[in-house]
Amino acid sequence: MTAFEALLAQALQLPDDERGKLAARLLGSLEPEAEELSPQEWEEAWSAEVDHRLREVRDGSVDTVDGADARARVRAALDALRP
Repeated sequence: MTAFEALLAQALQLPDDERGKLAARLLGSLEPEAEELSPQEWEEAWSAEVDHRLREVRDGSVDTVDGADARARVRAALDALRP
């Protein structure tokens, strides 16, 4: 078993909240250093993103997926990665 496989196996044993924190930290490590946004800037950015996504749903340019179906797809994808 490679170091990656061993680490992945350990990470998959973590509770959901800890796996989420780990994933966020790993993703953050891949992003270039960026200027920190103020709370107001974050709010404005997320508000614009929500507006954009809502327009896409309303105009039919994206398909929505039921939450239970989405979770099932993610679990199946994760199960496929497990040794």
